Amino acid sequence: MLDIVHDHLDNVLNLYTKGKFFDDLKAAKDRYFHITGKLDEDKEEFESRMNCFNDWYIFQYRHEDGSKVIEDYIRSHSLDEELSQALLNVNHSLFEFSKTSFRKQIVLKDILHDEKITLVKNHPTISLMEGDVFTGRVIKYKGEHYLLRGVCILPQGVKSILKKQSKKVRKLNSFNEELNYLLQLESLKTKAMHYSHIDPSKIFIFS
Repeated sequence: MLDIVHDHLDNVLNLYTKGKFFDDLKAAKDRYFHITGKLDEDKEEFESRMNCFNDWYIFQYRHEDGSKVIEDYIRSHSLDEELSQALLNVNHSLFEFSKTSFRKQIVLKDILHDEKITLVKNHPTISLMEGDVFTGRVIKYKGEHYLLRGVCILPQGVKSILKKQSKKVRKLNSFNEELNYLLQLESLKTKAMHYSHIDPSKIFIFS
């Protein structure tokens, strides 16, 4: 099922990154990297950052008319209701890789929403270790959970800080506040990479 989702997302990127959409893509990229910080192409994490941008562009960036890329795609391709709802309700959050269960399934802790998520059995290998904290997006399709490609791994040393701040953000019960917080985490991660000589706890500070 993940192949079906990825096929559609790859198709979205193929359609909405060229031709009449190219200027919109450039504006989106400028905005995203202005918010989250720039990273040189030769940096080790550049590919993962581009995956994060792609997910943001597909699911959260809005055109001038207020519509999202994924909404346009669903309308123009007449996707079935179940897949459409899955794509419209992707869970963008702060996660912790809790463990691999006795059934060999990856278990995530959704820190921001205080939930446990078990990924589908035989989920493709993810470049994470138990205990890692990261921002990312999980899609639920046909009753199974899948982690999408855009993952931003955060420093282990700030896990307790992030859990405390996530609780504050959760209490606000605001989608926009959640999105701002998650993008801020990406920005702070970029800053921590640029100032690697500084303890991350001195960088991950929230007002």
